[in-house]
Amino acid sequence: MQEPILLVEDDQILQLTLTTMLRRDGYAVDTARNIAEARLAILSRRPRIILLDLGLPDGSGFDILNWLNLEPDRPLIIVTTANDSPKAALEALGLGAFDYLTKPINHETLRYTLRRAVSYDQLRQQVRNYEELRSEVDEARLTVRSAAHHISQALTVIMGEAQLVREEISDPALRVSLDRIVRMAEEAAQTLATLRTNRLLAPREGSVE
Repeated sequence: MQEPILLVEDDQILQLTLTTMLRRDGYAVDTARNIAEARLAILSRRPRIILLDLGLPDGSGFDILNWLNLEPDRPLIIVTTANDSPKAALEALGLGAFDYLTKPINHETLRYTLRRAVSYDQLRQQVRNYEELRSEVDEARLTVRSAAHHISQALTVIMGEAQLVREEISDPALRVSLDRIVRMAEEAAQTLATLRTNRLLAPREGSVE
């Protein structure tokens, strides 16, 4: 699957040059020439990586950085700009930019930076998937433990009632049946107790039941 990239660049020649190079390298590239187009592309196409120029016709790339800071699953942003000011670089990185490249863009440096960004994004997605799976497992664990607790309570009541009934009847066949019911309930209760203490169903450290 091609990695989706959004190239935000108002210089048409540079935009064409980078788009051609990136598509040859196997990336799926969308382009935007200004902040308005960039916002629309981000909302509609959800790129995983953005190459962002800071000097745009309708504002600053910092506006995009600030806006995306509010997104929980924000794309990785590689700033590509002619502004080689250390202050601008620090500000961009402080706003969450993955890297800061100054123009003229060295193509090999850009390729290397993109490979790092892709690897980081894939790792980030794996961590997110793991966290979601762990949350689902925790919910299932809690449901099973709760069900086991309620069933255990019901079995305790059944065993108690069966014992009381057994003491009040004299029919041997009924007493044998009640004894069998009590034994089965005791075995089921023991199975549930073992199930609830199983480490796979034990509450995860730090979780709240």
